[in-house]
Amino acid sequence: MKRYIVTLLVLFSFVYSYAQENIREINIVHWNDFHARNVAYKTTKKKDGETTEYYIGGTGSMLGYLNKYRNKNTLVMHGGDDFQGSPISSITRGKSQIELMNLYGIDAFVVGNHEFDYGYQALDSALSDANFDVLSGNVYRISDKRTFGKSYVVKEKNGVKVGIIGVSPIDLQTLTLPKNVEGLSVLNTDSVITACIGELKAQKCNLIVLLSHCGIEEDKYFAENFHKDIDVIIGGHSHTPIFKPQVVDGVLICQAGSYGKYIGKIDMKVDVVKDTVVEYFGFLKETKMDPAIYDKTAGDKVDAMIAAIEPEMKKVIGTLETPWKKDNCGQWTADALRTMFKTDVAFMNSGSIRKDLPKGDITVGDIWEINPFGNSIVTFKVKGSTLKKMMANNITKAMKDATLNDYDMIIISGMRIKIDGSQKNPKNPEDIIVSIKLDGKNLDPEKTYSVCTNSYTASQAKKYFGDFGVELDVVDTNVIDRDALMDAVRQQKVINSVYEKRVVDEK
Repeated sequence: MKRYIVTLLVLFSFVYSYAQENIREINIVHWNDFHARNVAYKTTKKKDGETTEYYIGGTGSMLGYLNKYRNKNTLVMHGGDDFQGSPISSITRGKSQIELMNLYGIDAFVVGNHEFDYGYQALDSALSDANFDVLSGNVYRISDKRTFGKSYVVKEKNGVKVGIIGVSPIDLQTLTLPKNVEGLSVLNTDSVITACIGELKAQKCNLIVLLSHCGIEEDKYFAENFHKDIDVIIGGHSHTPIFKPQVVDGVLICQAGSYGKYIGKIDMKVDVVKDTVVEYFGFLKETKMDPAIYDKTAGDKVDAMIAAIEPEMKKVIGTLETPWKKDNCGQWTADALRTMFKTDVAFMNSGSIRKDLPKGDITVGDIWEINPFGNSIVTFKVKGSTLKKMMANNITKAMKDATLNDYDMIIISGMRIKIDGSQKNPKNPEDIIVSIKLDGKNLDPEKTYSVCTNSYTASQAKKYFGDFGVELDVVDTNVIDRDALMDAVRQQKVINSVYEKRVVDEK
């Protein structure tokens, strides 16, 4: 009996030992949508009725927290959109961001839509200095007959072979100016992922990670359709802070918000025989300024970069009496452009407003950061009937998109619109419109009205306004929107902009 028990114990010990040998620990540290927030910025937190102000983010803190959480088993992944959002990124056409990203020891970076904002030739030039692997397996260079970045890379940590597939936004063509991606096409992303999975399985990868700049809804779709092969999705694009990994059909989905507010980490135990994640723990850490963590070398490099432009950026050009948020800042912007270009109507896409601003001084740098894209102002003319159709399409689309957390209704100036919001899905979108007034007068369907907007919105008119039946005859003023807004601030000097309800639901 004793011999039998001893034999069982030895057998159990052998099996347990064998099983433990197959379990390897690795982790991924990740972030996304940094948008050139190289300098720490102020945030607030309310607790027990008290508001505390403190600084978060910036390259120095980001690298400091990365170094804190990194170990020999760490893979470092960036979910895209490091470009666009501060003057230094625009002035250097992204080269500043590559120089700073080179400090991180990145294993894989997926190209986001904002990396293309200076044109793909400028992106090529900037990426030529990158010391990390750049992925974009679904964006195809037509003339070169190759993908813009690598389709995948294979990395090994602690005996775990990890295949990383990189995909850029599937709707890239509508997310930047057409000229920026001229000569590029977006391949069928499902087919790209399928092909990459086949190659990675042939290379006997233990773990397959999808590095995606497609947004949380697309990432859920990828999880549902590729859960048999993909283990982890590290995401970006939708600016979603996922504090604990979302599990969709067994796939772990992670994303770290935006602007460097958080850095994400997921610790995993991987069975290298069964090629599965058997245990995991993931979290986001706020990058609160901490001298003990802050990487001074990185901070000094940022300071040196901005030193040359700082005097100009700090020039005060006006005073803000009420804080600017996306809604009232967007309306002020549309109003200022309509006044400056003497049009009946102005449109502004809400996505063009990239920063809130507290009351106080308005500097040149503030305008650069609020509206960083450098689009030009364009004008066009349409009949009242077309204008009604455009707004009906935009409003009905916005009402649907709001349920998907993708709300982007056009900010308007010069019109007051009443709608019947009870019609959630009308066969004819125009049925939702009760009335449109311009300067207190009803819209005349036969009258021609002038409109100004930025070149991006005009180039993506069908995205915002659907099929409205005519081609816009667009005239480019060649005035950069940022310059026009700085002139408007200088002229007004003191700004008190209060949000107005310009689209009112009567039902």
